[in-house]
Amino acid sequence: MSSTSTRRRVASNTAVQLGGRAIIAGAGALSIAVLTRYLGPFAYGKYTLALTYMQLFGVLADVGIYTTVVRDIARDEELTDDTVSAALTLRSALSLVVIVVAAGISHFLPYDHDVRVAILLAGIPLLFGAVTSSLVAIPAARLRMGRAVVGGVAGRLVALGLALLVAGLDLGFYPVMLAAGGGALASLIVTRRLTRSLGRIRLSFDFARWRTLLATGLPLGVALAINEVYFRADTFIISLTQSYDKVGNYTLAYRVLELTLIVGTVFLSSTFPIIADAVRNDRVRARRLIKLSVDALVILGVGLVAGGAVLARDVVSAAGGGHFQLAASPLRVLVFAGALAWVNGVFGFALISRDRQLSTLWLNVLALAFNVVLNIIFIPRYGIVAAAVITVASELVILIGSFFLMRRHLGFFPVPSTLLPALVAGGAMAAVLLLVPPVPVIVSMTLGIAVYAGVLWAISPTSRHVLLGIRP
Repeated sequence: MSSTSTRRRVASNTAVQLGGRAIIAGAGALSIAVLTRYLGPFAYGKYTLALTYMQLFGVLADVGIYTTVVRDIARDEELTDDTVSAALTLRSALSLVVIVVAAGISHFLPYDHDVRVAILLAGIPLLFGAVTSSLVAIPAARLRMGRAVVGGVAGRLVALGLALLVAGLDLGFYPVMLAAGGGALASLIVTRRLTRSLGRIRLSFDFARWRTLLATGLPLGVALAINEVYFRADTFIISLTQSYDKVGNYTLAYRVLELTLIVGTVFLSSTFPIIADAVRNDRVRARRLIKLSVDALVILGVGLVAGGAVLARDVVSAAGGGHFQLAASPLRVLVFAGALAWVNGVFGFALISRDRQLSTLWLNVLALAFNVVLNIIFIPRYGIVAAAVITVASELVILIGSFFLMRRHLGFFPVPSTLLPALVAGGAMAAVLLLVPPVPVIVSMTLGIAVYAGVLWAISPTSRHVLLGIRP
């Protein structure tokens, strides 16, 4: 395949994934609005706790297998049928084991009967998701992610439809949990139909291939497990020491944050291959790309922080209604963590491109230990706001560590040229939003973005260049 054709396929894949993520994010936001209003903080806390708890264990059902399969079949398409069949069977078996173990452990934790049953029901989307992602490895390796995106969108829309049905008919708590499983099943069915022509996939108890997949994927699986624990540990610790309504408020704040981080996350995943190529082949170009990426994410991050600080209460009211006002305070803090996570993501990708995965792994282990120890100490006394502050502090630990690792392994650390003008523009945006009379939150957000971008455009040539689009 020619390099031009490959670039077009990469660009097409990126565009398709952006469109799909936009639809999924919209459906996800509507699902949050429906379920928070139907369940209320207490039951919503049980619902999100069950899903978060199972996701925490769910990383053990992959242990890096997906990434290993994508790499292997991208190198040799003839391996597709046997490798994907073995991986699908292995991950299904691991998922069943994980569901049983997670449900068993929940009986030793201070959860009530509803939560324990909900945890078991949360295993349904985990199992279907493991099978689906095994199938998605085929279009991912062949740069045909449109088929996978359709499956993901279909699943999210079905889950939204089922949530609306459950709320409309007032079917209760357990059917809400089953709605998530229904969406995962729909995604599996659509993905299977769309990928059927790409390979003959079947159950395969090829134990020799299983051992190879596990041995190859385990190092990455450890890194993924650390990452998952890092992002889920605070909710788990809150559930052990605080009431379910506090869990509900905190997880709502976190879910709102996750929706707002999609743009920066897609930007990171799209620029990673370009940065990786430059780090290997052209150090000067690599430094320029890393610097431009940091500049772009600083612009996004400062805007997120300034807007979130002013609009958190309005955003929470739009997302969850009037019963979730406690979520506003942690959300104001968590937006700082989100902005830092974007910038840290650039440094992580740069170090991985330099084959310094072990260094980034140890840095993440340090941040995880820092995060968990402080959460155990401070959450029982200070609650969900402390959890948010500790998340920010953990991202600062990663930033400080990245400073030393970048200077050691890449010879420089980029100082963002857009930080000062972004702070000025963020201040202007915050001032305008504070002075504007009460309006729908979508109007406030649109106005804030316009003010922020306009001030940046007026005062910063570097920011103008970034706003016009980075062209590596």
